Amino acid sequence: KTTQCGQYLLEEALLSGTADKLSILCTQPRRISAISVAERVAEELCDRRVGDNIGYHIRMESKQTRGRTKLLFCTTGVVLRRLQDDPNLEGITHILVDEVHERQWQIDFLLIALRKLISTTRKNLKIVLMSATLDSKLFCSFFQNAPFLSVPGRTFPVSNYYLEDLMDATDHIIEEGSRYAIRTDRNQSNTASLWVTTRGGEKRREVVSFESQTGPVDVSDEYSGYKMSTRRSMDRVDEKVLNYDLIEDVMKLLLIGNPENNDILVPPEGTGPEAIKNGSVLVFLPGLGEIRALTERLRGSRQFGDSNRFEIIPMHSTLSPTDQRRAFSKSKQGCQKIILSTNICETSVTIPDVVCVIDSGLGREIRQNKRSSTSALVLDWCSKASAKQRAGRAGRVQPGVACKLYSSNTANRTMYDQAMPELQRVPLEEVCLSILAGGLANNCMDFLQQAPQPPSEDSVKAALKLLEEVGAIEPIEQYSGIGSRQSSQEQHKLTPLGCHLARIPVHVRLGKMLIFGALFKCLDKILTVAASLSCKSPFSTYVDNAQQAAAAHRQFAHPTSDFLTICNVWDAYQEAWSESESTGRRFCDKNFLSRAALMEIGDMRRQFLDLLSQIGFVSKTKKPRTEKGQNGKGRSTFLPDYNINGTKEEVVDAVICAGLYPNVAHAIKQAAGVPALWHRNERVYFHSSSVNHKKVDLASDWVVFHEKFETNRVSVSATSLVKPFALLLFGSSVVVKHTERKVIVDEWIELKVAARTGVMFRELRNQVENFLKSMIEDAGDSAQTGSTMIDGIVKLLTNE
Repeated sequence: KTTQCGQYLLEEALLSGTADKLSILCTQPRRISAISVAERVAEELCDRRVGDNIGYHIRMESKQTRGRTKLLFCTTGVVLRRLQDDPNLEGITHILVDEVHERQWQIDFLLIALRKLISTTRKNLKIVLMSATLDSKLFCSFFQNAPFLSVPGRTFPVSNYYLEDLMDATDHIIEEGSRYAIRTDRNQSNTASLWVTTRGGEKRREVVSFESQTGPVDVSDEYSGYKMSTRRSMDRVDEKVLNYDLIEDVMKLLLIGNPENNDILVPPEGTGPEAIKNGSVLVFLPGLGEIRALTERLRGSRQFGDSNRFEIIPMHSTLSPTDQRRAFSKSKQGCQKIILSTNICETSVTIPDVVCVIDSGLGREIRQNKRSSTSALVLDWCSKASAKQRAGRAGRVQPGVACKLYSSNTANRTMYDQAMPELQRVPLEEVCLSILAGGLANNCMDFLQQAPQPPSEDSVKAALKLLEEVGAIEPIEQYSGIGSRQSSQEQHKLTPLGCHLARIPVHVRLGKMLIFGALFKCLDKILTVAASLSCKSPFSTYVDNAQQAAAAHRQFAHPTSDFLTICNVWDAYQEAWSESESTGRRFCDKNFLSRAALMEIGDMRRQFLDLLSQIGFVSKTKKPRTEKGQNGKGRSTFLPDYNINGTKEEVVDAVICAGLYPNVAHAIKQAAGVPALWHRNERVYFHSSSVNHKKVDLASDWVVFHEKFETNRVSVSATSLVKPFALLLFGSSVVVKHTERKVIVDEWIELKVAARTGVMFRELRNQVENFLKSMIEDAGDSAQTGSTMIDGIVKLLTNE
């Protein structure tokens, strides 16, 4: 459907003599899809080159010829941006919305806009929604009973095998206490914790049971047709823990072992077992961390580390289009490709020689973290529709095999039929910013209620409230009568800060923190803080040596800030890594730190820096300084011009406060014991993981925190002390009580400062907003003129 539907329309227009008026847009959910499909269609039509009759347009890259390109493959975001400039899509005759089942919020936005368009100004526009697994009734109803066409598939047969089949075929066993087993409350005297070196050379700590595995054990009848060892393993296995050992075992059986020893994982009837050894293997993994871990294992493996026999190719969205194309190129004679991919290869991408798919069944989705009012990547099962798409990759051009690392029970009982629409599971702050920035509507609630499956009103209200708290939006003032005006609670507009936040695809809290980190020239530490709030904690803990791990972690502790504690960990890891990669590994093992989490923090730092560069807050012309490790190897330090104030902790704390506000608590000293902590009228407590837990004397009466959650009591975690001047600068509304010599921030934060100080900071806030407004027009000149103001604010913060 992806490659042919556009061609049918183009060929029909050529035959009828109407091709000069034809212009088709075909949307794709991912960049690599748009590029690869355009190249394939151009080849099928014998086009001279991509960019002639067939083209593509993705973010920051386009191959098309004005007036000549008739079929343009583009990402959904490109069409939405075109709608901003050309609301009627003049000249476009057909729009094909591909993979509509994925239900990204951009797709729902496009559907809302297109439905409005064909009912008003563009009734002649033709729209086709396409998917191999869509909910046809939902979309037909959304477009006023639009006709539905079902085309039988022509894919080759694929043999599907589940976790129980894989264990039976490979004799893979899950031992009690294994890292791949469900954790149980076993008697600790029957187990011990040992360092284990695995086949890939990875060193890890594992709990080993002393109990005999041969004694009588109750085994469920769920998998009665399988070996007893498989049935026991299926009772123990934690399917959500990615089993790297099993992946290796399956690949050894299929790619290296004697086909005569494999009578379970066999291709469809009529296909010889040797066919798998002549094709590529596509492994679906949840994310970049897992791709990196399996890549290292396979390249360090005795069997798969031979580059003349196996080519290990990572495939994920952060790779450049050039690197992504490696997966499509033909491998050298006698060499087999093993492609390790996220869901980027799930749809619209055909790698011709794939004959075997190994599917973890897992994916990372953005979900709302209600504790911190931010977004988080959550590991969860993909939908049945996605699993079907993944398995189908093995049967695009020839019969194949799909090996699923989850059980048939999980597939039938746990996985949803279709993916939940993003609008119903993600924080809506970025969505609302996009509505306002794109000029789609001033009333976000009304616009979102037009979606095929709209989000709840409470979710939209919560997003708008947070955007107002951050200072990204403000109500539109409406006039009601002569000289009378009032604020609309439904209609909003972007503030200067909101205009900048709308251009970077990160949560608004982190986006604000990053922007002010660049402005106040403490960017290196703020990159680390923002990245750490987006990733898992680098602190690893083990049941049997928690005290030893805690002692190792204490050496990094900052006296007053959990955020700067993470900065200390990152700096120390970077110093070790600059010596050598093995030194970095030993550093993590010695200090009970997760190397995967630290590498993810490094990835996020680079992504955040690129985003700041794209919107003009960091100059691309300034080169990073390189420091030398003890062995002379270089370590990159991000842009020293933007880190002049990186050692001034008052400035760093203030910028963190800017991003996390209104997550502020008041520490009130008691006659004895620790201070009482209050967030507005709610009593809260430092979580035991915070460096400020159980401290009697705090250097400030004010605390900024990342998360608030309730267990047996309401706790705040990831905390830092903050000075009053930071609250004056980055807090909400400021009321100056001249006679009482105090300032009230946000109607509850009472600061005892001179009235003129409050007035001065109120004026400084206006200047910062004007500065941000001027940067929308001309980032370069504005940054220069605002430097003096920023330097003055820094002096105030550091001399408080």
